[in-house]
Amino acid sequence: MSSYHQMGHDSWNLVTEAALSSFGGLVLSPVNDSPGQVSEKLAILGPRRDHLDIILDPQFYKPKSDRGSLTDWLHIDNNFDTADLANMGWWTERCHRLAEQGEQLGVNAIASPAAIPRAFDAAYYDWVIECAEALQSLLDGQKTSALITALVHVPELAQQGTADRIASILTRSRISRVYLVFVDEGAPRTQRTDSEALAGAMSLIRTLESAGSRVLLAFSGLDMLIWKFAGATDVATGKFFNLRRFVPGRWDDPAEGGRVLPYWTDNDFIAWFREEDVRLLLRLGLLDRKRASANPYSREILALLDGRSGEPWLRLGWRQYMYWFAQREAEIGTGNVDVRDMLEHTDQLWLDLEKRRVRLFERPNNGEWIRAWLNALLLL
Repeated sequence: MSSYHQMGHDSWNLVTEAALSSFGGLVLSPVNDSPGQVSEKLAILGPRRDHLDIILDPQFYKPKSDRGSLTDWLHIDNNFDTADLANMGWWTERCHRLAEQGEQLGVNAIASPAAIPRAFDAAYYDWVIECAEALQSLLDGQKTSALITALVHVPELAQQGTADRIASILTRSRISRVYLVFVDEGAPRTQRTDSEALAGAMSLIRTLESAGSRVLLAFSGLDMLIWKFAGATDVATGKFFNLRRFVPGRWDDPAEGGRVLPYWTDNDFIAWFREEDVRLLLRLGLLDRKRASANPYSREILALLDGRSGEPWLRLGWRQYMYWFAQREAEIGTGNVDVRDMLEHTDQLWLDLEKRRVRLFERPNNGEWIRAWLNALLLL
């Protein structure tokens, strides 16, 4: 069980951060780094490299988009825009090139290429398996292995039987690891609140794991808590919000990270707070300083806020979140934290805020997702 860095723009400095050393792997981002840059960064890791599971995500989500450094990679060529994406031979050639690129970089595993489909139907998942098997056949006998990349539309998982149908196809493969990507239309910083869809997503994870598949849940955020409750072996996240929730538009929009503001990750409220709301909660005595200070980056942020120097803490906010993610994942994995108890405690905190008529400056921050997550646990 492990946490993975979902790499993005300018993310490598977090990999070498001493306090974040509990992360067990990296998911490379060809959109953000060329092969040469990746090779250089991996070399800088030194002995730590040997203790990390390095996964290459081809980022084929929208194959005809021209994004960042993607065109520097072997699996992208000049006929990309005119390629027949229904031709399996074309995808097999991508797999050949991915295998070659993976060998050059010395990665541990490669996620199979998978595009966002028009319909998330059985035919799509049959194709997912065929493409993944094509990649694995090229890696047989090598140290590098393949993961099945499966994009799943979360709203459809609210329908009875959908999770089981998808799992029955994905578990037909001899490949034992699944790189699971949940897709929907929500904004990166918002939380999912459809309890039935979330229960379906957790059911998919649980069914895959029960069948012997090791799930790596990509693009996780605060909802990592319920994915771990469902039994996901591994979870991945990144410093930007569009690395904490899969956003299809990221592959069209060249902007990195959107509007970048500092956010506090609160361990008790299980929420992201802007500075004015952190100050309000501190003033009211509703933010537990002692508990928060168990996170070294929280201590630094609190010191800056207390000093009122106006010094920016965006980078500390990224690190605070990443530390929270890795620590919580480890605690859940070892059984030291009960997710249901945690969510019930948090739900009570939000209820107390409401009773005290506290109005956070950021209106969408109302904790409604906590009750939705609790109900999803009941429905699982």
